[in-house]
Amino acid sequence: MLSWIFLFIASSLEIAWAAGLKYADSPQDWVATLGCVAGSFIFLVLATKRMEASIAYVLFVTLGAVGTYLLDISFFGKKMMFTAVAAIIVILVSIVCLKREEG
Repeated sequence: MLSWIFLFIASSLEIAWAAGLKYADSPQDWVATLGCVAGSFIFLVLATKRMEASIAYVLFVTLGAVGTYLLDISFFGKKMMFTAVAAIIVILVSIVCLKREEG
């Protein structure tokens, strides 16, 4: 269970640094962004110590991408697109299939 918590934290920090790359405009913003980069990889490493690296990495990237997309929609005025939602669903179904293969 701890591995999933670490993975969730890593993905949340990835979402934060992705937004930081776009919106940081002061030295403090950049320090926070770089801190999120470092933190996301530290927590990803901790997660991979307790679960398969292939599953951890795929989930990390997917949760980060989906979260960043939802952040853009929720806070930065991006319009939700059917094709993007369909692609996210395909990715999530693919992850479920990968997880089932793991056993």
